[in-house]
Amino acid sequence: MLVRALDSLMQQRPAALEILVVDNAPPDDATRAAVAARFPAVRYVREPRPGLDFARNRALECASGDVVAFLDDDAVADPGWAAALGAVFAADPAVAVCTGRVEALGDGTEGERAFEENGGFARGLGRIRLPADAGRPLHGRPAPLIAWAVSVGSGCSYAVRRSAVLALGGFDEALDLGAALPGGGDHDLLWRALRAGHSVVYEPAALARHEHRAQAADAHAQIVGHQRALLAFLSKQLVVAGGRARGPLAGYLAWRLLKPGLRLMRRAVGHDPLPASVLARMWWNCWAGLVAYPRARRLARARRVEHPR
Repeated sequence: MLVRALDSLMQQRPAALEILVVDNAPPDDATRAAVAARFPAVRYVREPRPGLDFARNRALECASGDVVAFLDDDAVADPGWAAALGAVFAADPAVAVCTGRVEALGDGTEGERAFEENGGFARGLGRIRLPADAGRPLHGRPAPLIAWAVSVGSGCSYAVRRSAVLALGGFDEALDLGAALPGGGDHDLLWRALRAGHSVVYEPAALARHEHRAQAADAHAQIVGHQRALLAFLSKQLVVAGGRARGPLAGYLAWRLLKPGLRLMRRAVGHDPLPASVLARMWWNCWAGLVAYPRARRLARARRVEHPR
């Protein structure tokens, strides 16, 4: 998959200025050797501490440019992906984060169908700029800014203004720890950028295609894990928020807690794309996510000690 992703980056027009591969907790030097043999112009960086946000922060440290775009190794960027992301930052110095459109790679597997039927990564063809567009209805109803913040893209196709993000402290390394907490870092940074007064843009012209899990059971597990990570992120924000900011956060958190249960009841009398057993797991993992963040912080600290650079 990595070779396919790098091939897509080598075909960017205009050509990308710098390409980094951040190898997260590799067991051996196989990836280093493969990159050196096939992509000699690509910089290889090893990050020994397991966790996606450790790798993202390592990329921020090593990148030379002020706009850093992230592409997962299971995604493919269209030729104009990097240019579309870069144009957003060039046009507006207030933008700290820009997300791109993500579509399914289109291999037709059961897992892809299951993931896409549950919403997938699709965020539509309309450009969104936050906080300016937060007054518009979201999914047909009024929504607080936090709801928009978790609805404007995915970390698998994501770009940041390096100087702004470093000033915010980078990505939260207690999120995206793998099975322990499989997500949340992209939403967390985006939300902190908004709270700090920066703008966030969803740019549909920046298109990447993602290879979803092949098996339905694996896609269901990913969906369930995302729910746990989302509630961990929301519970963190509720703790750190002050004053009137807590009201909308608490209301949205309560809605996300209740939503899988409502879907489960609807499934009993009608239709839902997910099986009842998966909806039940989603509901349980939402509640588990409420208390997951403190444990994740302890785990992240332990990984820093166990895997020094």
